[in-house]
Amino acid sequence: MRALKFWLFALLLASPGAFALSGNTVATDNVKARLVSEVNSIGPGQTFWVALELEIRDGWHTYWRNPGDSGEPTKLAWQLPPGFSAGDIVWTTPHRFEIAPLVNYGYAKHAVHLVQLTAPKDLKAGSAVPLAAKASWLVCSDVCIPEDANLQLVMPAGAQAGGIDPAAAPLFTAARSELPSAQPATTTARILGDKLVISLGSEWGPILSQITSLMFFPYDEGGIEYATPQTLTRTKDSLDLSMKIGYQPPKAGAIRGVLVARETNGGQSDSVPIEIAAEFSGAGADQVKPKPRFAPIAQSNKEPEHSLPTLLLFAVLGGLILNLMPCVFPVLSIKALNVMEQAKKDPAAVRAKGLVFAAGVIISMLCLAGVLLVLRAGGEQLGWGFQLQSPLFVTLLVYLLLAVGLNLSGVFEVGGGLAGVGDNLTQGDSYSASFFTGVLATLVATPCSAPFMAPAVGAALTQAPFNALCIFAALGVGISLPFVLLSFAPWMRRVLPKPGAWMDTLKQVFAFPVYATAAWLLWVVAQETSPFGLGAALAGSILVALAAWSFQKARSSAGGGKIAVIATAAISLLLAIVLPIRFADVAAAAPADAARAHSGADEWQPYSEAKVAELNAAGRPLLVNFTASWCLTCMVNERNAFSDSAVQAIFRDKKVTLMKGDWTNRDAAITKALAAFGRAGVPLYVVYNPRPGATEPVVLPQLLTAGIVQSTFADAPAK
Repeated sequence: MRALKFWLFALLLASPGAFALSGNTVATDNVKARLVSEVNSIGPGQTFWVALELEIRDGWHTYWRNPGDSGEPTKLAWQLPPGFSAGDIVWTTPHRFEIAPLVNYGYAKHAVHLVQLTAPKDLKAGSAVPLAAKASWLVCSDVCIPEDANLQLVMPAGAQAGGIDPAAAPLFTAARSELPSAQPATTTARILGDKLVISLGSEWGPILSQITSLMFFPYDEGGIEYATPQTLTRTKDSLDLSMKIGYQPPKAGAIRGVLVARETNGGQSDSVPIEIAAEFSGAGADQVKPKPRFAPIAQSNKEPEHSLPTLLLFAVLGGLILNLMPCVFPVLSIKALNVMEQAKKDPAAVRAKGLVFAAGVIISMLCLAGVLLVLRAGGEQLGWGFQLQSPLFVTLLVYLLLAVGLNLSGVFEVGGGLAGVGDNLTQGDSYSASFFTGVLATLVATPCSAPFMAPAVGAALTQAPFNALCIFAALGVGISLPFVLLSFAPWMRRVLPKPGAWMDTLKQVFAFPVYATAAWLLWVVAQETSPFGLGAALAGSILVALAAWSFQKARSSAGGGKIAVIATAAISLLLAIVLPIRFADVAAAAPADAARAHSGADEWQPYSEAKVAELNAAGRPLLVNFTASWCLTCMVNERNAFSDSAVQAIFRDKKVTLMKGDWTNRDAAITKALAAFGRAGVPLYVVYNPRPGATEPVVLPQLLTAGIVQSTFADAPAK
């Protein structure tokens, strides 16, 4: 039987086309994607090429390595067998897409991305090798949709290097014909005023006389203004291509990219892509003033420059106001009960706990800010509240709040008395309870925003790390300040009611706002994931409740019964944590569809930078609502302001276009748009053309009323 299997495999290996050399095809709404191998088998140590082929819906496009004014490049995340390695994508020459006033670089109809793979030298012949990758891309027309596909290509392994697959050869030949060739001679670059000039000298030889036009596609983002025309100037023995410098002026070194030359020779005209590395000394770069990322739209609407002391003051004021927000108020109210209960018994301990609480707030705020700054330094497009864009994090926060509520309701107790909401984390240590109450206050504060807070946090992410951390620490000071004052000021405590039996009842009453917060976060999970993700969070919540009941039961049990209930509590908690992790991949498949489903009423269009530019250029009144399901301030504003009947009427009468930038899940385009207005989080409300002759967008307050919205559009002409 073993011999029969061997000969059958050998026969298949020798048969052309016996193995599928193109993998599974995944069709999204706008793109069909598959992996294709150039060779028909893999030999030990062989280096070979694989292509990601994208068939793109008519009227739509994907993006090059530098997408231009907007967009995201296509990405591949490989899952390869041990010993295999994959190189970076080798990009074919892009096309230029003009969506006034923006210009993008990418591909329409068909794109082929080449990747070189290398097999291990100890690869065993006769095995089937699965080559898997997750491909992700942004596909755009008048709107942009992030899409992805899990692709797999199964290849046979042979004793010798595999040969070229005739069926795949035309695809790879065509793709290589669109790759840029190496520059034939030295290229230089210099800065003249606000222009970058790339020069092709006499070393290029006769080709200079054949070039009739040039277009430069830079590898690095922001080096030039993509929409500004590039001007070709011919001298006796050189060609100069000048272009306006962008928001990220080039630095000394080589300026790399693709130069597309239109060459005419003997009446025949061809487009020739050439990869260049123009030598640049850096002279003059320090004289160029960088421009804002989205100058055509938001150039004059970034937050005004503030000094560091002013930003620190804004952060403290913003933190103070956060205490009144529904995210934070229940937690601090519970802590106030703790003060009333213990103040007369041990005033010194109350003061110490106030400082420990403040330390918990500030340290956790600094940790959160540190993670955010490190990730942003690594190129991640993140902002304030980024952790709430993770369904797993939100689910764990639901569990924590549910446990807090159950503790307040008396389902279980850890230690005696009202030691604070952090007791269930510290097993009765009141100082630790105070610290972790501060941590909890920080975590539940992130979905909320407040006046003064937005400019402070937005500016913090543009500051040097030390200044940024100082601003976030000041925000923590503002959050903790009322409780610290309550701990240190006897006259403030005297206005509070005297401790008594009513406190236990009030403690139980305070459990319900905590339950409400947990329920709201479950709704956020539903918006961020699929029904599977919500189901996992609900099942996990039941397991947390079972663990809490089992824990309390164990306190009154003995012997084998105690072991059984402790085991039940431990297993329940473990399963509660495993469930959302287990369903993370399934849940992650739905965010794009979910985002479209909960983007709001039909009149709200999804955010599109190109559409904003188009409507702004046409002078149409436009309201852009940057929001997120986990942002409680956003939800309150939408309920109180945008849903008001009078506001709805003015939207209809004035023909206001309503656009929603949903940041519930991570979205790099929305993160960049927020940064263009000096913001690092939501909410943000931007109004374009609210009245005839308006030339600049208007940023509305973070706390909205129906009156503010009505007055903003009062002077807009009726259409």
